[in-house]
Amino acid sequence: MAIRLITGMVACDDAGMSTSGMPIQAALIPDCTDPRAHHAAYKKAKADNAIFVCIARRGQRWKVELDAMASRKPYVPDQALAILQSAAEALVSDGIVTDANVGADYISMWPIETEEKAREIAAAFHAAMHGLQQLHIVVPAPREDR
Repeated sequence: MAIRLITGMVACDDAGMSTSGMPIQAALIPDCTDPRAHHAAYKKAKADNAIFVCIARRGQRWKVELDAMASRKPYVPDQALAILQSAAEALVSDGIVTDANVGADYISMWPIETEEKAREIAAAFHAAMHGLQQLHIVVPAPREDR
């Protein structure tokens, strides 16, 4: 069986399209430095059945937080989790973050030098976690009898 890639396709940018449960652009990642903002953003993610994502100031630096438990969808399977873990390890190795915790349902990384970088990292990990979660839902698990 061959896989054929279609070149020249352009994604639709429909301003009226709902983004509930979809990956969030970096500029739209909520700043949850205030605990009330954190509570409100988490509550909205739960209502939207979406993976929670935020940034928060910790002293002079920033923290990124993602929580798949806000969504009622399945967590990211172990095979896919390795991709997220590898990316987090690369950020630590490059000195972009000092600490990173990556699990099937939760990701946190800190300290991050700037708000812009924290937003960039949060958006990338949110998109990756969302995409891997969707693949896990859509693609059947391999059968062992093949």
